[in-house]
Amino acid sequence: MVKNAAASEALSGVDLSVIDALKALKQDADVLRERLSGLDAVKADFDPAVHARVRADYSSKLAALETEAEPLRRTARETYARLRGVLAEIDAAHEAVKLDRQEIELRHKLGEFDDAAFAERIKAIEAQLAERAAAHKQGEKLRGRFLEVFDSEEELLHGAPELDIPGPASTQEMPIAEPPAPPSSQAAPLPPGVPPTAQTQILQVLKLPEPPRVPPPPGTGTAAPAFGPSATMSLRTARLVPQNPEAGRTAIPLPPKPVSLGAEAGNDIRIGGPGVDARHAQITVDSKGYTLSDLGSKAGTRVNAEVVQQAVLRHEDVIQIGMARFVFREG
Repeated sequence: MVKNAAASEALSGVDLSVIDALKALKQDADVLRERLSGLDAVKADFDPAVHARVRADYSSKLAALETEAEPLRRTARETYARLRGVLAEIDAAHEAVKLDRQEIELRHKLGEFDDAAFAERIKAIEAQLAERAAAHKQGEKLRGRFLEVFDSEEELLHGAPELDIPGPASTQEMPIAEPPAPPSSQAAPLPPGVPPTAQTQILQVLKLPEPPRVPPPPGTGTAAPAFGPSATMSLRTARLVPQNPEAGRTAIPLPPKPVSLGAEAGNDIRIGGPGVDARHAQITVDSKGYTLSDLGSKAGTRVNAEVVQQAVLRHEDVIQIGMARFVFREG
């Protein structure tokens, strides 16, 4: 069983420099992907050979970033495997101390020791529980850092397919032909002028195709959608992606209406296990986006390892209710 000092030392020794390096590479890749997505919108204004040359340059740089990122990902996975082991030991130790408390309470009821001795023992148990809770919180913060640069915990544990880098266009092709319509199993290309979402920009390969996007009507810009009896709701789709068995196995689409979460069968999303109230939390949607609200639960609701009463959800936020963990994803 992991000791408090050993757990604290193990968590403090987690090297996050590889995560910082991956984040920097992801930012560079985001810029290149954004430029690649804008090439087709302006290709009519430039010679096709120039257009092809620039595309080849950006694609080559993306491939170089992927080559640089891969050994960093391997190191991150190895580090995360060790972190996951420490977290499992902390959780097991926490459960063991809870059993110790029950044993003390039972022995006290049987008259093995008086009230003063009972109070002293309980105080020591509470101190151990507080230390383990602090270690668990520290570990969850570290877990959140790793999920910033990986698509999911599954990818952290088992890896992902190689990045699909756009191939360079031939400089001998003139004019450049329009790309064929994508098959139904692939995401449609973005319309001219529509910027890619963070999900399409991410350095890792997405496991599912992104649904086709429709550009906003002329003159609407990127302002938040209006709401009212005659307004049309144009929110980006969102979903909760389970990260462990307690959260289930299937991604859950979030409809444009309040969604309840909890242990009770009548909830839109039912979550079992310890630390989950009958009606635990709710997700609502408005012009600001999707908002997660705790409904006065005993164990609390966490976003990126922090206990929250209410939080506007952002792409890749990690939500924890009881033992269940989800990643909120838009697009």
